[in-house]
Amino acid sequence: MEDFYRAIYAVNGITDLKFPEHYPISRLLGCVEVVGCVTCEELVSWEELPEGVRLEGQTDHCWLCEQPQKLIVPFEMRGYQGVYNLEKKIFEAAVRGLSRVNAPLPVKFPLPDPHDPFSLKPGSLASKSNGSEASKMEKTQSLDAAIAGARAAATQFSKKNNAQSTIQDGDIPVSSRTRNKFKEEIQETESESAGRSNAKD
Repeated sequence: MEDFYRAIYAVNGITDLKFPEHYPISRLLGCVEVVGCVTCEELVSWEELPEGVRLEGQTDHCWLCEQPQKLIVPFEMRGYQGVYNLEKKIFEAAVRGLSRVNAPLPVKFPLPDPHDPFSLKPGSLASKSNGSEASKMEKTQSLDAAIAGARAAATQFSKKNNAQSTIQDGDIPVSSRTRNKFKEEIQETESESAGRSNAKD
């Protein structure tokens, strides 16, 4: 992932990135402001954005985040899969310990409708791109390799989490539809593993 970010920032001439020496786990690190969500096709076609930002979209839908802030001292806490509510006491304590991050390439996503703060959503940029093909950005061999590596890492992480997830009625409150979806994904992952094992036999 570090190679991926080096490569996409380099597209915009930023080469002096500093990565953490250690990546803490089970910690609340900070916050960002989520200003919208668009499809990957929309993000890639959004010519007003820097090329590196457009290259960052590697999933079907992309969260658009601004104003990163980090905790001076990360909070040790348990996290959950997906989106969940932060406990009020943790939130209130965390807000007091936030500091701004000087991002190497700060981005402001222009709203399609300046009067509607929720106007950046899937399909909202269709009129801008007019259904045109995604902009053809020049990709070097190293950039292609970095993108392929990031996709492989994300896929591996996703499959690992799905296989290890067990949804029990006593755990986090989730809808029966969400619970069934998780169970189906786990069964599919197990079926794929069994298929590969049989193929080797």
